Amino acid sequence: MVMDNFNWKNKAGEILRKTLEQEYPALTQPEPLFDMIHITAGAFDNIFQIHRTVLMVNIDENIGNATIKYGENVWARPQLVIRLEAPDSHALEELINIESDNILKNIVAYDRKRIQDVYNDSKDPEIKKIVSGFNISLAIPRGYNIDLHNDEFASFSIETAKTSQVIFVYEYPWPGQNTLSTIDIIEERNEMLKKYTRGTRADSYITTTELYPPQTYDIQKNGHHFVEVRGWWELHNGYMGGPFVSHSLIDKERKKVVVVEGYVYNPNNRKRNMMRQLEAIIYSMKLIE
Repeated sequence: MVMDNFNWKNKAGEILRKTLEQEYPALTQPEPLFDMIHITAGAFDNIFQIHRTVLMVNIDENIGNATIKYGENVWARPQLVIRLEAPDSHALEELINIESDNILKNIVAYDRKRIQDVYNDSKDPEIKKIVSGFNISLAIPRGYNIDLHNDEFASFSIETAKTSQVIFVYEYPWPGQNTLSTIDIIEERNEMLKKYTRGTRADSYITTTELYPPQTYDIQKNGHHFVEVRGWWELHNGYMGGPFVSHSLIDKERKKVVVVEGYVYNPNNRKRNMMRQLEAIIYSMKLIE
């Protein structure tokens, strides 16, 4: 954030901080959506010019109306540059108040596309073939292991000694209604994961925790309606857990509900960036027409 100290410490800076540093949704420990670094224009040198996202504020009494402009790849690639210009602090505050949600949406979308572009260039061909059996495409890159797959369920993961990033793809019969309820999505999720996941103990499997009510969002992307669910998973008869996000899509021609979800396991450590990588994959989901 390139901004003078006065406006950074007052209303304009407060609105931007509240918008961009709000809590990342449904994480088991609080983390901000984005980390912000504030500098003045005089300190904006080569070190800061390589950042992926740059917000620049210019206050000049010779400016007519307050404006916002978006640009790309000015000092680095890929890079999103957002320029806010206003004749005075009051006009800047009004502009930011109006545009704060759009600023956030553009940063989120650009950051996600940046990851997707990398993943699309390095798709695993074997995983691509498995995923196409569910009549969808996904940008799952090389490096993911194929844990298991059959006609109704597939699991792909990256595992280390301390962390896990897992993608599930599964489908179940479409009951016929045009909307998908959160209750139905969670019930089907729990049934599927009880059937196909295993912990280290007997009768141990992944399920949806009741400690955190799932958050549901309706999303339009790639020409289709998706239901996004964010929540926490836990290991039944075990001690593991973490955040998950899923997208459910109705494939009316095949009379199926197709689900792609990802979860993270990284106990006592930050999970935001790992979830963001999984979200890039999940948001790449497209129905094969």
